[in-house]
Amino acid sequence: MRRSRGFSLLEMLVVLLIVGLFSALGVAFLDAGQAPMRQALAQLANEARSQAAQARHAGQLLGLRWNGRRPEFVRWQAGRGAPGWRVEPSRGAAWPAGLQPDWPVSSEPQVMFTPSGLARPVSLTWRWAEGRQRWQWQADNTLHIATLP
Repeated sequence: MRRSRGFSLLEMLVVLLIVGLFSALGVAFLDAGQAPMRQALAQLANEARSQAAQARHAGQLLGLRWNGRRPEFVRWQAGRGAPGWRVEPSRGAAWPAGLQPDWPVSSEPQVMFTPSGLARPVSLTWRWAEGRQRWQWQADNTLHIATLP
């Protein structure tokens, strides 16, 4: 009778396959906490770029502010009634509860999009339990996004 010394190639491949499967599942599970935050920020960044383009092409004064629960876009209305900032209807989904900016709650927008570009350069850091993201708006309405550790 012949004695076996070690594992066969097939046994090694099965073990490597199982280890790889568990590794992939572990990475997906660990990243699942950040996915809603990054998705919400990506959607907000796209809306901000759209608002900046709309302000530039339509000659309107638009802004972005934090209301304590979620970011909201506002439009300056000088006509009918008392002049002031009016909230624009949001197309976004529910805002993740743990995602907070370093801006204070305000009735005035922190970012103002004008027909000639941004009113002033602005930087903002979004924070959540697992990470941070830094946004910097330049005077020419460009938005630079950096993920921080």
